Amino acid sequence: MADDGRALDLSYQSVGEEEVRVLHDFSRITAAEGGYAIVPVREGVLIPVDGSQSFSPVFGTSEYEGCHINMLGLLKAGSGLIITWDDAYVFPTVQRETDAEKADAPVLSATLGLRRSARSLRLVPTGKGDWNTIAAVYRRLAEDKGLAVTLQDKIAREPRADLLLGASNFKLWHTFMRRMNEESTKVESEWVQWTFEETAKTAEHLHDALDIDRCLFTIGGWINGGYDNRHPDILPANPECGGNEGLADALKRINALGYVSSLHDNYQDMYRDAESYDPAYSQKKQDGSPVRRGRWAGGMPDIVCAAKQLELAQRPQNLPAVHELFPLRLYFIDTTFAVGPQECYDPDHPLTRNDDIAWKARLADYARDLFGLFGSECGREWAIPHSDAFEGITGVGGHDFHGWKAEDISATVIPFWEMVYHDCQICHGKYHCPAGLADQSVAAHVLYARPFYYHLGAGQPPHLYWESSDASDDEGDKRRSHGYTPEVSRFARSDSGWAEGMDGLDAFIKNTHEVLGPLHRATAHDRLTHLAFLTDDRSVRKAVYGEGEEQTTVVVNFGSGDREVPSDLGGQVLLPQWGFVVESSSFAAFYARRWNGVDYDDGALFTIRSEDGGPLREAKRV
Repeated sequence: MADDGRALDLSYQSVGEEEVRVLHDFSRITAAEGGYAIVPVREGVLIPVDGSQSFSPVFGTSEYEGCHINMLGLLKAGSGLIITWDDAYVFPTVQRETDAEKADAPVLSATLGLRRSARSLRLVPTGKGDWNTIAAVYRRLAEDKGLAVTLQDKIAREPRADLLLGASNFKLWHTFMRRMNEESTKVESEWVQWTFEETAKTAEHLHDALDIDRCLFTIGGWINGGYDNRHPDILPANPECGGNEGLADALKRINALGYVSSLHDNYQDMYRDAESYDPAYSQKKQDGSPVRRGRWAGGMPDIVCAAKQLELAQRPQNLPAVHELFPLRLYFIDTTFAVGPQECYDPDHPLTRNDDIAWKARLADYARDLFGLFGSECGREWAIPHSDAFEGITGVGGHDFHGWKAEDISATVIPFWEMVYHDCQICHGKYHCPAGLADQSVAAHVLYARPFYYHLGAGQPPHLYWESSDASDDEGDKRRSHGYTPEVSRFARSDSGWAEGMDGLDAFIKNTHEVLGPLHRATAHDRLTHLAFLTDDRSVRKAVYGEGEEQTTVVVNFGSGDREVPSDLGGQVLLPQWGFVVESSSFAAFYARRWNGVDYDDGALFTIRSEDGGPLREAKRV
């Protein structure tokens, strides 16, 4: 017994490297009992026992799309259970068995594979309740482990972290792009997507023309050789875009806007055309050969052992020189929190999966101490105490996930991450979100109460996208808008609104920022305390952030038809697909066909803010 009798610790013994597979029979949920499994992959999924598909995916601890939180939740006949662990060698499998010959089919269960150092699990019954109960109990466990470091704590540590509240994520992914062959010996193509002067002008355009008040503005491809090239030899900043002097000037101009400036770096990949390339840094397989993975712009790199990544970052010509040269507010090191835990068999720097996590935490701490704020790709709960921003938890290129679809296993994406850690970390999506996927993704971000991400990269209109194009008028408009037209995305509409006259991409940025930025600022210090499904098909979802008079309520319609929902300010609100209504004490927003008794045939997007700092109902200025 553990935790004052509220939990049960199980420990196991085995011989050698044999995997122990446990809890399969114990965790069975039958169709007659009814229930769900909660898997914290990215935002999280709710998997019902009911369904016709059989499946058995493995959600490895901290894997790319595995368990981003070290737990599974199970609900059975109205009662909850948490299974949690602390070792990276735990590999949970969630199964649905649909054998029609079995009387209790379908059956949902979880099997946990324990390898190497993983020999213990904790079972925490949560009593009568649902996913909200499981989230609340797990938050207490996270606090006990020291994982739930809040944004308030982070602002106290570094006051500039406050600038990230309500900040949209804007990223020029490839300022300079060079494409090498696989061996990194030959240039196949290269081009300038944005000069550093154009980079600064883009940030100023967001601020001056669109009135984007808060922004995390990240520059990628700034390093010597361009994006994903020549790591770890990052300096000088590529001369094609303006060199060290041009980059320093651009960052000063970005900071002057009140934005959080950031540079994109990488210490996992080491390219063979780098002057300091040395296989001694490489992660090794059991046969002693270097691990090489991925075919990126600079070729196929060696993977640097995590124990050596920190050493490379600490070299005088790396992070110390960047800190000396450039006025940065946040440093972003790619892949650090994204790639699953690694093993290295080099006798000079052997590495277990747990060692890998520990070394990456040290790398994050070093960069954070140097620059004040730190961010990385995707994100994991173990990284929360060592960082400030994650890029990839809330979506991947407009999708919920990168490699699979929740609907393939009859699962529903739920904001479980927000139910546990909303008040602990700045979170955005990653990769360019195509206009055709934007409506669903924006609706999801409203439910998550998270700002949106606008990532421009190779293959998209370069330079100052809002200015005239050499192409014909129609083609030029399409290129400048990056495909964001009212016919493709309803959030690119500008009829009679603040975005009137803007090109499609600017209209989309303006419309979404004015909803999601204030929404995040209203909820940043709250946890998602109550999630409810308002329809049997779970398409209309309600999220409540915080408690009492200061709580914020969000309702979103993910279904294909119109839905009527009640609201305090708007009465019976009629929501179209992707429609929403948001209400807090000082901020309200809706995308609806009817609000406060007024009908809008084509739907209207509207926001209301109190300028007095007090409740909307009492505000003299809105």
